[in-house]
Amino acid sequence: MDLVTIAVTAGAATGGYLLRLGYRWIKARVNVRCAELEQQGLVERIRCLPPGSRLTEKSADREVDITVGGTHLASGYQER
Repeated sequence: MDLVTIAVTAGAATGGYLLRLGYRWIKARVNVRCAELEQQGLVERIRCLPPGSRLTEKSADREVDITVGGTHLASGYQER
């Protein structure tokens, strides 16, 4: 094997690795941004509700049940 073949093979392998790494980074960043937008939308909907209101949302990947201005404690939390 000559030096050019080795260099081309190493360059192609490195390029492929960098492309896969870039794809994973972009995909992870898109997932984070989508979660941020969902959370922002939820916060905006909660701000529009009067005290004592209850907001329930269900989707395939999450379930949200919020009481606005209530004193409901989260499960597992104990007041001292």
